[in-house]
Amino acid sequence: MISTLNSFCKVTRRNIAMKKIHSILIVLGAVLLFVSLSEASYMIRLQWVPQTQFAGYYMAAEKGFYQEVGIDADVRPADPKFKGLLGLLFKKNDFETAWLASGLIMRSNHPRKLVLIAQFFQKPALMLVAKKSSGIKSVRDFRGRTLGVWDGVFSILPRALIKKHTVHRVNIVSQGFTVEPFVKGDIDIASAMRYNEYKQILDAGIKEDELTVFDFSKLGMNLPEDGLYVREKFAEKHPDVCRKVVEATLKGWKYALEHKDETVAHITKIVNQTEFRTTTGKQRWMLDVVGNLIDLNTTVLKKADFDRTANMLKSLKMIRERPAYSVFFRDVMK
Repeated sequence: MISTLNSFCKVTRRNIAMKKIHSILIVLGAVLLFVSLSEASYMIRLQWVPQTQFAGYYMAAEKGFYQEVGIDADVRPADPKFKGLLGLLFKKNDFETAWLASGLIMRSNHPRKLVLIAQFFQKPALMLVAKKSSGIKSVRDFRGRTLGVWDGVFSILPRALIKKHTVHRVNIVSQGFTVEPFVKGDIDIASAMRYNEYKQILDAGIKEDELTVFDFSKLGMNLPEDGLYVREKFAEKHPDVCRKVVEATLKGWKYALEHKDETVAHITKIVNQTEFRTTTGKQRWMLDVVGNLIDLNTTVLKKADFDRTANMLKSLKMIRERPAYSVFFRDVMK
């Protein structure tokens, strides 16, 4: 009788233990399922190398803002094999940054369609610079002078400016991504990003009061630059994911601009782990400039900026037909 009772107790304890294990496994499985469902993984591809130009994305990832909204974001620098949003269309990046002009060119000229879901930069950083000693004071003075430009979308505004003012006999040359020809006097007018090449000119010893700056946004040619793009089908299938990524990125931008020292230190460390090298001074200059290009209260593409950019691209024969504003831009933050 005692032996039977002992056997019964052992079986009972074994059953209880097995039930506990079973319950733990069920709970663990549920937790893992919840994690996998709550944090879907998406790649955000940037259009250039790591720098504070993209501080909002890097800080949103660093501070966990993507995770807060259930997004496992993989922020990566540009892939040199896929330029001009081709990676988004062919390599299946989920999100990709690009200039407004690049997005319109790709949307208009390619059968695989993309859409803009956030226009973070509301002003252009691209500008033209001339030395006051050259006598160049206005666009009219470009006549007979040498203008350095970059290829692709970088050449749109300089060429459109010349066309707008009907300035003839401007010698347009490829500048290369350097300011050396301008500093040495080989070209009269240089293309420069305010957050990059303009600082290089100043670092070369030329003072700001020795320069004439042609700011496109002040010349009635406001073509916004960095925005965030997705494939059209992705936007239609995952509108909530798009909203969450934009929401978290905007929070990242707000954090970056409110905590500049931390942001600069973090991104400088990232850059210096690559083949590129930078300094906190360069990254701080860039972040200060970028802060003036962004409106933290909106990610909406203004209709006037869309019309201006599309019309300019069409006049330069860089697009065949302009898309409708409502088709090109999707306000996911509504």
